[in-house]
Amino acid sequence: MALKNSTSKSTNSFANIQKCLSTHGAQRMIFDYDQQGKVRALSFGLEIDGKMLGFKLPARLENVSRIMYGCLLCDLGEGVIADKKRDQVYKTAWANIRDWIVAQMAMIDTQMVKFEEVFLPYIVDKNNETLFEKVENKNFLLGDGK
Repeated sequence: MALKNSTSKSTNSFANIQKCLSTHGAQRMIFDYDQQGKVRALSFGLEIDGKMLGFKLPARLENVSRIMYGCLLCDLGEGVIADKKRDQVYKTAWANIRDWIVAQMAMIDTQMVKFEEVFLPYIVDKNNETLFEKVENKNFLLGDGK
């Protein structure tokens, strides 16, 4: 099975993501970078029912690398071929996020879903932890975890 966007050449995923989110009311977009200058997550705010909510969309590049090449980014080695593989992981991850956002916005635009319904796992608390991460840390038990 071919992976979606695994041969993506797109260099404008970020511009497309910013445009899509901003036209749907997103504010305060922040890109979180790693030590190599690569974007690892996108955070943004959106006002819903008069309340500003924060969201974080992680790229999880290591997972993409593991699926595409069977190893972590750091294990791809050195040289031109390894650099091209790392670059493709990056392009693939962000192209998939771009496509996912566009698809969600199409459903929101047609009122099939509400914004908070599809972005709920990515809402962040005061510690910048997503709702998904909080629930995952409690083995997906809701409430006090019992």
